[in-house]
Amino acid sequence: MPTSIKLVKFVRDIPLVIIAIIRILNSDKIHSTYNMTFIKKMQLGFKMYRNSSLHIPTGVTFKAHLAMALKILEMPPEINGDVLECGTWKGGTAANLSLVCKIVGRKLVIYDSFKGLPKGKTGDRMAAGYSKGDFTGSLEEVKRNIEQYGNIQSCEFVEGWFKDTLSKLNRSIVLAFVDVDLEDSLDTCIRYIWSKLTDNGYIFIDECLDIDYVALFYSERWWQQHFNRTPPGLIGAGTGLSLGTYYIGPWSERNSHPLQIPGAGAYTQKSMSGYWSYYPNG
Repeated sequence: MPTSIKLVKFVRDIPLVIIAIIRILNSDKIHSTYNMTFIKKMQLGFKMYRNSSLHIPTGVTFKAHLAMALKILEMPPEINGDVLECGTWKGGTAANLSLVCKIVGRKLVIYDSFKGLPKGKTGDRMAAGYSKGDFTGSLEEVKRNIEQYGNIQSCEFVEGWFKDTLSKLNRSIVLAFVDVDLEDSLDTCIRYIWSKLTDNGYIFIDECLDIDYVALFYSERWWQQHFNRTPPGLIGAGTGLSLGTYYIGPWSERNSHPLQIPGAGAYTQKSMSGYWSYYPNG
C-alpha cells in the first residue's frame, strides 16, 4: 500500500482508534504499580497503532496487541515470568509487545527460525496453504525494526526451529503469543510452553478462524496424552476476539460476506477449562 494511502487511512481511523484504546485498556485489574494513567494508555495505544499501520508489516491488528498488553498489565509484578513470542515475521508484534514489557519490567523472548515457515509435514492440514519460506524476516531486519519502533533492551532472540529451541525452554512464562500457521508448529509450541506457563498465564494465538486448527484446545485426547488434564478451551475460537468487528463466519464463506471482518487473535489461560462433563444418561 502506498505511503500516502496509509497516512490517509491512519488519520481517518483515529476516532475509532481512540475508542478501541479506551475500551480495551479499561480495566480495574491493571496493577497500580505500573501507574497506567489515561494519558499513558493513550500513548501506548497510539504507538502500537502507528507501528502496525505505518511502519512494520504484521498480520495482527493493533487491537490484538492491546488485548495482550491488557493481560500483561493485569499480571501482578510479584509473579515472576517472561513474555514469549513464537513466530515474529518482521517483528511488528514484537515491537509492540516490547513497549509493554518495558513498562512492566519483563523480558520479551522471541523465538523464530528467521528463515520463514518450514516445509509442511504430511498430515498437517494447514500446510497446503503455505510454502516453505513464507513470512521470512531476517534476524537483522527484526532487530532493526524493534530498535526503531519498540524497545530492544527488553528483547532476547532465540534463533532456530521450534522443535530444537523450545525443547530447551527453562523459564517461567506469563504470556506467550503463538503465530505459527502450521498444525505441527502449534502442537510443538503448546507442548513445550504449557508446562512453563505460570498458574494464571496466557497463551494467545493468531490463527483462530479455522475450527480444525483451534480444536487442539478442546481435544480431550491431546490434553490427556500430554498433560493428564482436561482441555482448557479457547476464548475467540472460530471468530477471534470481539474487538469491535462484525463477523458471522465461517471463514470458508468469507467471499459471500465482503463487509464482514473477523476479530483478531484468541487466547486460553492455564486456569481455564473447556471440558463437557454433563452426561445425565450415563
